[in-house]
Amino acid sequence: MSQNVIELIMADHRDVEMIFEKLRRQPENRPALVAELAAKFVAHARAEEAEAYAELAKAAPSERGEVHHGTEEHHEAEELLATLMETDPDRPEFTTVLEQLVKAVKHHVEEEETDILPAMAKAISADKLVKMGRVFSQAKAEELAKPPRPKGRTKKELIERARKKNVEGYSSMTKDELITALAG
Repeated sequence: MSQNVIELIMADHRDVEMIFEKLRRQPENRPALVAELAAKFVAHARAEEAEAYAELAKAAPSERGEVHHGTEEHHEAEELLATLMETDPDRPEFTTVLEQLVKAVKHHVEEEETDILPAMAKAISADKLVKMGRVFSQAKAEELAKPPRPKGRTKKELIERARKKNVEGYSSMTKDELITALAG
């Protein structure tokens, strides 16, 4: 039997939680695990926003606020993920950024599994949820097949992020100092 989109989303959540545990327990594998996390998280978020959130917003317009909030949380997590990718896995800052990312994703998952997914189950028929599962899975596969993004961000991009976050002294910082300041 085909899985519905809700089951697939929840399976992705469990997969990311397992990667987080491996990142904590297997420091020697952090570069590969961060790459795996980045690919899976971005593919999940893009597919979820395009295929699941969009359908929920159509089926239950009252859920648009929750859908928007979920999308914003994806973007916040992606910012932390970008910072994690830029951080040397052997430096203490890595653990700090990792824990910030874990906290943000855990919060998002709890809200999604408490609010958004139950609303989806209520507003969309079981047959449609199965069809959405196939479309969601295909969208994830297409995202995963895209060429990998270059590791890290440019100093110019880091300066812009630091400016937006009101980091003091950002204009005179090195790239490593910007990464550390943005992680803090």
